[in-house]
Amino acid sequence: MAGLSLLYRALKSGLWSNLNIIVIDRSAKTMNDKTWSFWKSGTSEFDEIIHHQWKELVFFTNDNKRIPLNSQRYTYNSIHSIDFYREVLQFVQQFSNVSFVYEEINIVYSSAEKCMVHTSINTYQSSYLFNSTYNKPLLKNGDQYFLQHFKGWRIKTEEPVLPVNEAYLMDFRTDQGQGTTFFYTLPMATDEIFIEYTLFSKSLLSADEYDVQLKKYITGILHIEKYTVLEEEFGAIPMTDYLFTRFDRNIVNIGTAGGDTRGSTGYTFTNTQKTIGNIIDAWKLQGNPFFSNENIGLKHQLYDATLLNVLAKSSYEGHQLFSDLFSNTSAYRIFKFLDAEGSVFQDLFIMKSLKMAPFMKSFIQAVKRRLFS
Repeated sequence: MAGLSLLYRALKSGLWSNLNIIVIDRSAKTMNDKTWSFWKSGTSEFDEIIHHQWKELVFFTNDNKRIPLNSQRYTYNSIHSIDFYREVLQFVQQFSNVSFVYEEINIVYSSAEKCMVHTSINTYQSSYLFNSTYNKPLLKNGDQYFLQHFKGWRIKTEEPVLPVNEAYLMDFRTDQGQGTTFFYTLPMATDEIFIEYTLFSKSLLSADEYDVQLKKYITGILHIEKYTVLEEEFGAIPMTDYLFTRFDRNIVNIGTAGGDTRGSTGYTFTNTQKTIGNIIDAWKLQGNPFFSNENIGLKHQLYDATLLNVLAKSSYEGHQLFSDLFSNTSAYRIFKFLDAEGSVFQDLFIMKSLKMAPFMKSFIQAVKRRLFS
């Protein structure tokens, strides 16, 4: 997503048409292998391929309380990866200066003069390299590393079941014994729903446990007895306070590899697009990709580290934390906060909706670690 987004948007903006570009991936993108979901207000970079958009959002607490969310101008949106791949690749294939190779990447590195990529078959060199290959980093003592792991099913039902314009942003009506656990429930049509079983924890479940919980939710909570699974996906997104490196000489790390995944939520799509905007602006201004204005800056890195420490200590149960947050604060304020667009005053307004004692202790620890590590 990160690499293809950058290539597409750079070429669309008039950049790089005179440069030789090579795209290296392990395989051609011909399958619908994931769904990207994100909130937004106003227009965004890929509006033309948004598969579905919801204006009505609902939150369910673990004890079955239904909370309609005040989203104001924000909508929740989903893009099917196959639509993204088709849009990008059809456009990029017009450019004779772009080549694609399908090989497994083993290592990337940068010397004083050039960037190198070693694959299972060949070695490539370039002036600049935009790297979105992710490997778990070597953590320092005290670094938090959770996984947001999930399995999603797109199901077809025999009867209409849920309002098509209403999405369950977080539905905590499930067992919390494995960590912070909830469902996304996104109606795609009157008889079609995308349901994702999601956990914040430090280890994965056994493969069949995801299916067991999806079935329980569909029959026990949504009361759907007859359905067909049309498609499924699985993923694990790092949620960490590890400080990723954006630039390594002429290598620019993007997407999760560059720190564009928000540590407190796992959301990546919007943050990646903001980083790409920064790269394009820098190139237009100075002829290189180097920028300094990170979207997820020090303030929000400390916020994320604080939340992850709270979850790690179980001093504030995850389902209760999010329930307090969405019960006491309008959703549009939360979205702005999570997009790193709020002021300190607005941040404090949101924080007062939570129990402060667990956060204050963890925040102080996060500051100390940043200052002295």
